Amino acid sequence: MKHDRFWPETAPEVAEAAVAGLDRYGSVVFKIGMLRLDGDASQRLAYRIAGELRDELIRSGAPKEMRLEIDVAQESPLPHGSSQPASYLTPSVLDQPDWDPAWRTFPGCTAHTMYQGIFSADPGEALSATTYYDWLRILHDVKAARFMGNDNAPSTASWLGDNLGRAVRTGRAPSLAYPTLGLTETALLAAPLLRCGRPVAAELKDRFPLLRTLSTTCPCRDCGGEVTRVFCNLASLTIGLTWPQFRSRYEVQVPVERFDLLIAHNLTTLRGCWGRVVEPLRLVLDTPSGPEYEAWLSRAWRRLDA
Repeated sequence: MKHDRFWPETAPEVAEAAVAGLDRYGSVVFKIGMLRLDGDASQRLAYRIAGELRDELIRSGAPKEMRLEIDVAQESPLPHGSSQPASYLTPSVLDQPDWDPAWRTFPGCTAHTMYQGIFSADPGEALSATTYYDWLRILHDVKAARFMGNDNAPSTASWLGDNLGRAVRTGRAPSLAYPTLGLTETALLAAPLLRCGRPVAAELKDRFPLLRTLSTTCPCRDCGGEVTRVFCNLASLTIGLTWPQFRSRYEVQVPVERFDLLIAHNLTTLRGCWGRVVEPLRLVLDTPSGPEYEAWLSRAWRRLDA
């Protein structure tokens, strides 16, 4: 793919293999850095790969309206989905017919991100790690713990849909940071837990006094920042794990070098990365509904069964 004359032959094969990887594992890596191109050439290649991948995903059943968006370079930390909470996993109406697709979009939200790519513009010193967390597995484990011994437990998708629907109906949804694990404490639902090295905003502490306590101490007693300590408390309440235990169980570290491109299924994986500058490339859809979207989403829920 480094040379234009080979592109027509190699690009479709690479894109097809990448789609298979996304369907099976939720994320793929393009080792552009190994080609030792300069920054501009590497960036152009990343954009070209993302465009080819979009076309192959559509050929594989993704909605035809899905398009590529390129964002400005930025820093990114704790586990999250792109545009959280504007883009988040929901049931497909093919699996839960009473789910309302209108609940997937909050007022004022931007386009719905289906796949999240990050171009490693500056990995910092040596190699840097992008961390991925299997959101489907996390949801499944939390649901299983909540319904242990219950022979009539709902499916994970139905349980998730019930939690989200309740949040939407109570009017809290637009401010929710992680609305899908059965939490009811508004302070934990409303706190934006993304920038691990920063303190919790003073206005949030004034609004939710509980955050003062949670940002001061945490179950593992070892988290170094206020936001990280709140996240540790959230993980402990939702799944019974401290932040270090959560990382040990669910975190997959992907070492990357300068100019590598990573692409992940945005709804079924969370991601984080520390100490680096990344350039987001997103495959987005304006309206997350319709037969093609519902079929694509239903297939995404079955990745763990593959």
